Amino acid sequence: MPEPFTLTTLLLAGAAAAGTEAVKEGTKDAYRKLKDKVGELFGPKAAKALVKLEDAGTQTEGSKELERYVGDNLDPDEATQIQPLVDALVQALKDDTVGRSAAHARVGLDIEAGGNALIRNIEGAREVVAKVKAGQDVTIDGLRMDTGRDPGK
Repeated sequence: MPEPFTLTTLLLAGAAAAGTEAVKEGTKDAYRKLKDKVGELFGPKAAKALVKLEDAGTQTEGSKELERYVGDNLDPDEATQIQPLVDALVQALKDDTVGRSAAHARVGLDIEAGGNALIRNIEGAREVVAKVKAGQDVTIDGLRMDTGRDPGK
């Protein structure tokens, strides 16, 4: 069974892939279609958030805004309109080797703790960005990164 993902996560992956020159046009087209539909369904604020996803400097802000304006609780009509586009982008990313590597897993943490902060069992990410403000110790346990290369090659 595939790992679950959110619409925002998929759009982040699509933005990363679409911004890579060597990615297939079919992958870029699938991302553009989903992006356009999200902007159409959720309005200009969501469309602006999507533009921010495409720039590394504003990606975190865009992601937060997209969660605020779109989220993952779609009404049935919205879900029906978006589902075929989601499926098309997921399949395009699976079929596109360059697109798949461009759309790597990124974990972002923003933790504020009065005492100790414990981060456990992060696996398969290629990037981990952690901003931690703790009154005492910060412990990271069980971090296994994805190197992005096939160990069989």
